[in-house]
Amino acid sequence: MKQFSPFIILGILIFHIAATIWAFYTMFSDYTVWTLNHAYPFGLLLFSLAWTGIYFKKRWCAFAYFMLMFLEIAIKLFFGHNAFGEALGSILFPLDLVFSFSILILYKLHFGDRSTQ
Repeated sequence: MKQFSPFIILGILIFHIAATIWAFYTMFSDYTVWTLNHAYPFGLLLFSLAWTGIYFKKRWCAFAYFMLMFLEIAIKLFFGHNAFGEALGSILFPLDLVFSFSILILYKLHFGDRSTQ
């Protein structure tokens, strides 16, 4: 499992980058007027930046990713039936749970032991 963990983290990073590029492309391809739905690519960019930090072994980025996931779930639960909840409550909803559990499983393998120095 240790030899596959960098490839799993890299694969998820490539997915985040591709999804962010696609979201920004589709946002500007049919741009007419600014709506709340245009905030979707920026939310996806935050997830991508946090996962980029995870790839470069920044522990605080893993916690930032968890915070973004919890914030997204809270928005989905509390504001799910209005425009705010529909735009920002479903950025990566089912996939961010899978990615968070994967980083929890691979945490020690990816980040290594914490030194006491």
